[in-house]
Amino acid sequence: MGSALDSYASDTVHSLPRGQLLLRIYDTLLVRVQEAEAALREGNRAHAGLAISRAFDIVSALREALDRDAGAACVPRLDQLYRTVGTWLLEANVTQSPDLLRSSRRILATLKEGWDGAVRANS
Repeated sequence: MGSALDSYASDTVHSLPRGQLLLRIYDTLLVRVQEAEAALREGNRAHAGLAISRAFDIVSALREALDRDAGAACVPRLDQLYRTVGTWLLEANVTQSPDLLRSSRRILATLKEGWDGAVRANS
């Protein structure tokens, strides 16, 4: 039963328009950062580390997915923001810094807000 549900969920995600998929990715990324913040507040370093690692993997994937050949003016800026957030996440994982997680979340939330507007405008 679980594999049928997993297949359905996977098919649903793969059939999403590109913009909607990006928004789902950002939603998941923000949830991971929030999980890390909550785990730090609770003193659960292991869970915080896992959530931070998952967030870092998503940021890395977003950075790798940038189409540098498209010539869009936003690509270098997004690359820099993703690199900065990735660095902060790594440092937060080592130092267990809630401030770095909060700063990362704020930047990511602002980016998601921008993508929300772009997706709505193109729908």
